Amino acid sequence: MSIRRQLPIRLLLFAYLICAALVLAACGPDVPATTLIPKGTHAQRVYDLLVPIFWAAVAVFVVVESMLVYSVIRFRRRPDAAIPVQIHGNTRIEILWTVAPALILLVIAVLTFSTQAANSVQPPQALQIEVIGHQWWWEFKYPSLGVVTANDVYVPVGQDVTFNQTSIDVIHAPWMPKIAGKTDAIPGHTNFVSFQANQEGIYRGLCAEFCGEEHALMRFRVVAVQQAVFDQWVAQQKVAPAPPTGDALRGQQVFLSAQKGCIGCHSINGTTAKGVTGPNLTYFGSRETIAAGSLPNTPENLATWLRDPGAVKPGNIMSTVVKKGWLSEQEIADLITYLESMQLTITKPPAN
Repeated sequence: MSIRRQLPIRLLLFAYLICAALVLAACGPDVPATTLIPKGTHAQRVYDLLVPIFWAAVAVFVVVESMLVYSVIRFRRRPDAAIPVQIHGNTRIEILWTVAPALILLVIAVLTFSTQAANSVQPPQALQIEVIGHQWWWEFKYPSLGVVTANDVYVPVGQDVTFNQTSIDVIHAPWMPKIAGKTDAIPGHTNFVSFQANQEGIYRGLCAEFCGEEHALMRFRVVAVQQAVFDQWVAQQKVAPAPPTGDALRGQQVFLSAQKGCIGCHSINGTTAKGVTGPNLTYFGSRETIAAGSLPNTPENLATWLRDPGAVKPGNIMSTVVKKGWLSEQEIADLITYLESMQLTITKPPAN
């Protein structure tokens, strides 16, 4: 075989190996945003719809490709072949390949509409949570419980929950792949998503509708806990954090300083900070992430955020209000001590 003929084969083999490597790279135990491991009733119904559609697609693919391969081999041109007989149509075959796909689509439509109807039910006894999308963070309000929080939403396992979703700026779409499917949060309008979390865990949430420059960093966590733990969380959220002392007290003074401007956007229960433009920071130390999922909540990452929020999340509102160097290193250290000191005493489940 000549080098010229070997080259395309080698390139094709190399392409196959690259594709195989990409496929295998997607396999692994850490799949926080997969829809194939449902942990909620809403997501389970979506998965139950996916399975028959997937196998129907596989069956169609196998049949069509088999016929194609057979036709290519069986009716290939041969050196001594004459011009093949010209066929201008076969009524039976045309009816067959029209009716068969129509029946498949009809079955898929019935299954889809049934799933949509089931997922649209709003149980009257469900826990109501208002979900408000901001560029680029999430606000969660529990009207019946008097609790407001941000970026971490707690739900009790086995209880119906309804998200009342809206937005104050552009269209967002809170999506919890393992818990529930996608539904847009639209300014001036409220959409509803009802679900139950079936298992304790901390589940990944994200925005599924492109909403601007930092769309990819608009994340949140669903913390599913037993009812007793949820009741404990609610009780603690209603009580202001303990008064700080030492370095934490100096950090609180920095936070409440009118010159620094934190209180213009943020609020902390039990203090004079009543801002509503940015996230409520009560019990910030127990949050999973900083800046709506941009970074894990650690003192080191919080220092990075406070030094220059625009470098972590360009375009966010805080980066337009404050600039690099707005806090001294001592003020940053004191603020970190204060914010991280506000801790809940409940036991969190493992990440899922």
